[in-house]
Amino acid sequence: MQRRTYLGLAATGVVGGLAGCTSASDGREFPPYPDSETIERSGDGPGVSEAFEITGGGPTLIDMEHDGADNFTVTLDRADSVDEDSADNATDTEDGDSEPTDNESVTGNTSKTGNATVTAGETVDEGEASEGPNPVTTVATAVGPYDGRSLQLIETGEYVLRIREADASWSATIYDLPVYEDGVGTEPPIEREGDQYDVIGPIDFGEQSSTEFSFSVSGEGFHRVFLTDREGEESLTVVNLDGEGEETVSQQIAGVGYVEILSFGSWSFELST
Repeated sequence: MQRRTYLGLAATGVVGGLAGCTSASDGREFPPYPDSETIERSGDGPGVSEAFEITGGGPTLIDMEHDGADNFTVTLDRADSVDEDSADNATDTEDGDSEPTDNESVTGNTSKTGNATVTAGETVDEGEASEGPNPVTTVATAVGPYDGRSLQLIETGEYVLRIREADASWSATIYDLPVYEDGVGTEPPIEREGDQYDVIGPIDFGEQSSTEFSFSVSGEGFHRVFLTDREGEESLTVVNLDGEGEETVSQQIAGVGYVEILSFGSWSFELST
């Protein structure tokens, strides 16, 4: 099968500002996600969720909330690494039918990996974890209330959420996504604001054309924006800021993908073709 190239980086750097567009979407048409399976888990404080199965073939989007004031750390572990006595936070499940969709691969320069990597791009040290085996990936790490989304590359199989630190109730919605075909997703222009980790997509970029990404943020720390392919396998760094700032870049994009925003600052994002 011939592989088509998407998400190719044409040019990166500061360019002219985006023109205003009153018809821009905020990209919140999803959920629900077409042809996906939705899994819900919840609990109170540290513990291990009931197991769930990932089968969709595409990326896995995890939406988590935490009402506490202290540290909140969640990892994704394989279910076979958990003792039965550890699963003390029973959760309700609402699973839908899902039929994975085959599609051609997206290729690009990889700058963010999924396995054994936290959403901010740092590996998890087993010695720093409060308990449990090495995780597959870190889903959330924050201080205080959390309401964020992350996109994970996870092999098919059975998993649990290990709540390593939490001082209040939490909830998780796991979206087991297929590999979406061309024509599925929100079309640019898109405008979004937030102050937590977020995922926009799927985005239907259409035929290859120049696409502008504009990101501004206030607050300390690292702020990153990634463009990820429809399989969740490869990502391009769009923005990487240390501290507050703003940046607009232009890239040649085609096909279907996702935008991942990794920032705890007050940020605004615009995408335009």
